[in-house]
Amino acid sequence: MASDDAGFGLKDIPRRGVHWILNSWRVELLARPLWRTPLKVETWPRSMDGFFSDREFLVRAEASTVARGTSRWVLVDADTGRLMRVTDAVRDAYRQQLDTRSLFDRPVPGNGSTPEGSPAAFETVVGRRDIDTNHHVNNLHYLDYAVEALPEEVYRDLPATVDIVFRRQILLGTPIRCLYSQTEAGKHQVEIQSESGGRVVHHAFIWFY
Repeated sequence: MASDDAGFGLKDIPRRGVHWILNSWRVELLARPLWRTPLKVETWPRSMDGFFSDREFLVRAEASTVARGTSRWVLVDADTGRLMRVTDAVRDAYRQQLDTRSLFDRPVPGNGSTPEGSPAAFETVVGRRDIDTNHHVNNLHYLDYAVEALPEEVYRDLPATVDIVFRRQILLGTPIRCLYSQTEAGKHQVEIQSESGGRVVHHAFIWFY
């Protein structure tokens, strides 16, 4: 909605020839609002440099902050799928929204590593239900896949924070597998993989902590 207001939303793709794709995000749940609690979401772009834009989120229930988040986006050419630099024209369109406030003191990791021999904890084939308007798996379904791969004791008491970094898009009909492991820092990690031509394709890493 904020990008719609700036003239760079989904409705503007035919006119602008570019669109935003999510690169990574973090959500920290600070409280669990009850069913039907009115929520207010505040969002602002924190930076727009090079190929990236960082955007922050606050979720409030009355006077309390119940969640906060951060996300990184890349600008993509709608015809070629190639990354585009954020131009002065794009930056000017968002200038009234830009705010340097940062909600976290550390960025979302840019990559991960799965120990050799980690077994597949969940496998599936991507269906139509998983696909978004960009014709690949919607970012929230990556989280659904990762949750299925968690051990039962972790799932029953989910940590408050989730990080996810997207490495490569997943297309309709792709057989995927989710590998679970624990990092040295004690985070619960899930990597989403597939295979193409006998080579492993790394699609995403998700961390619960």
